[in-house]
Amino acid sequence: MLHILSHVLPEAFFDVLKTVPLLLLVYALLYYIENKLTNTPELLSRAAQFGPMVGALAGTIPQCGFSAAAAALFSAGYLAPATLVAVFLATSDEAVPVMLAGGASAGQVVQMLLFKFGIAVIGGYLLRCTVFRRHQPATEEKLEIEMGACDCSAGSPVWSVISHTLRTAFFLFAVMFVLNLVVHLIGEEVLASLLLSNSIFQPLLCAILGLIPSCAMSVLFSELFLSGTISFGAMIAGLSTGAGFGYIILFQEKEARRRSLPVIAATLSVAVIGGTLVQLFFG
Repeated sequence: MLHILSHVLPEAFFDVLKTVPLLLLVYALLYYIENKLTNTPELLSRAAQFGPMVGALAGTIPQCGFSAAAAALFSAGYLAPATLVAVFLATSDEAVPVMLAGGASAGQVVQMLLFKFGIAVIGGYLLRCTVFRRHQPATEEKLEIEMGACDCSAGSPVWSVISHTLRTAFFLFAVMFVLNLVVHLIGEEVLASLLLSNSIFQPLLCAILGLIPSCAMSVLFSELFLSGTISFGAMIAGLSTGAGFGYIILFQEKEARRRSLPVIAATLSVAVIGGTLVQLFFG
């Protein structure tokens, strides 16, 4: 075991170290975008006529606070369930910076965002016209919500960018260390079989894992895709259910818990269907 650790630890550390400069640049850009979009929660609450389209647009921005803000709006009765599902489906958490830092092309990242946006919009409107056709926001009162749900914009710009980079680097190191350790212990072929490699059910497995309320899951799916362990469609499915802290906020209020279960079930269903279709036609 010590022999394996002596190989796995340095390998994971230096792999992550090479990504830090790019992560700094990406999070500096995201910080700028986030602070130019401080009215997004209010936009979501006021855009009932657009619904899932606005939710998908908000969720596509790679910022960890949107899903949490949308969940808070839904819990308070200001957001329709189909719009919340669209936000969750479009959210990608840390996937964009991790994919870019891990060697993915800009085209792959854009393709991922476009597929998730399309799934969010189509799925959101289908749900709005079927499952959630009788559900509407419960109140018209003005609501103020801060975008600091994940503390992404707190403090000075420099410290915010550095702290976010360090947190992502830590998640990356933890995920890569565990993955490398598992690969050394059980082998790549066994790991691929456990994750249903080349199986039509792989998007289902990843979508279920994506329900775990942690942004580490987006790091995991991105790394598994970049290493060739899961398909592009499976990554789409996993990232589509990976709403991060949004699920936690849904269950904070007792009154919102009953209304939250259909939203989560709908998010899972659309993510599985969308991810499976992407895997069938695009790999």
